[in-house]
Amino acid sequence: MDRDEIAAPRRRFRLPLVLGLGVAIVAAGWSVVWTVARGRILAEIDARLAGSAARGVDITCADRQIGGFPFRMELTCRAPGIVIRDRDVRASASALRVVAQVWDPRLVLVEVDGPGNVDGDGGATAATWRDLRASLRWSGDGVRRISLAAEGLDVTVKPREKPPVRLSAAHAELHGRPSGAAEHDLDLAASLASASLTIAGERIGPPKSDIDVSTTLIDFLPPGPGSALPAFADRGGRMEPVKLSLAVGGIVVAGEGALVLDGGGWLDGMIRLVARGL
Repeated sequence: MDRDEIAAPRRRFRLPLVLGLGVAIVAAGWSVVWTVARGRILAEIDARLAGSAARGVDITCADRQIGGFPFRMELTCRAPGIVIRDRDVRASASALRVVAQVWDPRLVLVEVDGPGNVDGDGGATAATWRDLRASLRWSGDGVRRISLAAEGLDVTVKPREKPPVRLSAAHAELHGRPSGAAEHDLDLAASLASASLTIAGERIGPPKSDIDVSTTLIDFLPPGPGSALPAFADRGGRMEPVKLSLAVGGIVVAGEGALVLDGGGWLDGMIRLVARGL
């Protein structure tokens, strides 16, 4: 047996050893990187919460933990809440989970456990759901898309000195993004499946219906400080086009038009409707 025949098995034996050693080194290095990033994220969260409190916004996120090793960062906390002191607004939920994937850090996924409550000078809102998820896509220019989806949604709004309004839906979605046509416009789309609406305990409309609404808020961005809707109304409050679809059984009512939000919070405009399947 010559020396080449002896060296060949040795080379075959060394290759798996070298590969295994390389994998171990990479894994150890990645563990260090992930641990350092985890510590920096926790420190950044503490700094942001302190900065918000200095501006009059108290955000609570009890028992904060970060997991998800090795390929994601997952922040979890119990009883998240927010208090806006100058507006006397308080909101709370049962639990919060925020996830960012290592391979797509510009996409943030959020899960919120109910029930949820919002209280303020204008009244109170209580909501329950089976599953509530949101996603946030951002870039160097800012937020590019926000999406919200809920299963088994039940929301009751109790305004001050006005009758309560209750909305329920088997499935609900809301999407928002800057318009591709103009950077200051905001595209919105919402859909409700098997939805029902009651005001002061009296049902409004059919027992169950599927609703789709989409519109573009002209010159809405950036919303700026303070309440966004009054500022939008001051700038003209135009919503165009407004597209609406209502389906009940085999009947579909669809329409398109334009609306304006005035300073008093009222909508003014016209939507032309067409009914099919009557």
